[in-house]
Amino acid sequence: MSKSELSPIEETVEQNVTTTFGKKKTPSFILGVSGGMDSMCLLYIFKKLGISTFVVHVNYKKRGRASEKDEQLVVDTARKWGIDCTTFEVEPKEGEGYNFQQWARNKRYEHFEEVLERKKADGIAVAHHRDDQIETILQKIFRGGGLASWSGMEVWDGRVFRPLLTVSREEIKTYVEKNAISYRTDESNLTSDFARNLLRNEWLTELSNFFPGWKKNVLRIRKQAGCFEYALQWIADKVTDENGIIRKQFQSLEEDLQKSLLLHLLKKEEEGIEVTNHSLSQIEKLETLQTGKTIQLTADYLLLRDREYYRLISGGPEEKKVIETLSRSRVASNYRYNKLLLTISECTFSEELFNDKTLFMDVDKISWPVTLRHWWHGDQFKPLGMQGHQSVADHLTNRKISAARKRDAFVIESFEETICAVIFPPIKKRIKIGTISEEVKCEVNTGKCLEIKYSQ
Repeated sequence: MSKSELSPIEETVEQNVTTTFGKKKTPSFILGVSGGMDSMCLLYIFKKLGISTFVVHVNYKKRGRASEKDEQLVVDTARKWGIDCTTFEVEPKEGEGYNFQQWARNKRYEHFEEVLERKKADGIAVAHHRDDQIETILQKIFRGGGLASWSGMEVWDGRVFRPLLTVSREEIKTYVEKNAISYRTDESNLTSDFARNLLRNEWLTELSNFFPGWKKNVLRIRKQAGCFEYALQWIADKVTDENGIIRKQFQSLEEDLQKSLLLHLLKKEEEGIEVTNHSLSQIEKLETLQTGKTIQLTADYLLLRDREYYRLISGGPEEKKVIETLSRSRVASNYRYNKLLLTISECTFSEELFNDKTLFMDVDKISWPVTLRHWWHGDQFKPLGMQGHQSVADHLTNRKISAARKRDAFVIESFEETICAVIFPPIKKRIKIGTISEEVKCEVNTGKCLEIKYSQ
């Protein structure tokens, strides 16, 4: 089909496909279709342009018979046009107690991602358009989002493709009417129960009378947000190095700039990450945060104080991260976890028992089975040669294990929940691999030893 035969909206979609994926590549998409005007329009355009498409419809069963008719329209249309389609149903009761629109969006994208992986497609296509972009920017402003977040949505963010993002709702409506494309109207969108509906139904329709050209002005904010993002990257280059965030330089910044910079760095770790204002407000604690301590920024990221640095590290709240529970017979036949090797050997009481490259413990002093796990705050043990107990956290600090590497340390815990050994993370040029407990040390009458070492 020549370009002269394409309508302006079709040219826009084709140009966005070519610009994003290149002329030589023929991309395939998982296309989310609700049955509404926007998504049915995009489905029609994809079909007309011959773009490889797999339709996914999610039925929330929120509107009874109306929801069933939405699903039927999508399925029937896809079948008529020879396009593969699958549908999912979710129970609306599961969304009770949550922001329903956010919950529904999360459910929708869970299914999109599932099909994307199964079909090995190039991306998830959705029918967001220019008016959606405007509403998104306004909501972020009203909710107190920082300037960097005012950039709104991208045509392609590496996962989601929005080929209609520069097309207005009015242009879509005109195109749908001209091509007699069937669609259904979700009547819940006509009420103002949700924030986006309130903006769309009661505010935005009146603004043009008072502020002609206001939509262009809002979209212009995206450019300003882009400049701010560039400035943040320039600052990030000044206050970070290969070791992390330089504490002294970070603390010299204004608090709001610290928040923006932290959010910028998190988004570099994970595109599209959501961070609450409450989480970012915790930077007030950084001034007095002690080395080795952390603050939880999101479910998956912590900010760690490591002497003169802060480090962003992945990992949820502290929990008992058990690797494996091991019987005596399992260890006797050699147990390996990554480069860590556990075995049982005959014990000869000699200087070999006191070398730094291997740990030896009296097998008969251990209550079996034992558990190999990551340590957590609150763990204590009785280090070899000490009369009293010491926290594992303090022991690691005393052994010069950096705050960043402490999370890689292990403990071996007996059935009676007594820590028999602390195993340090392997670091080049450091010989000692850990410390055993005084309570399981080998003596003259020891017959068999639990032997621990890092294999090469």
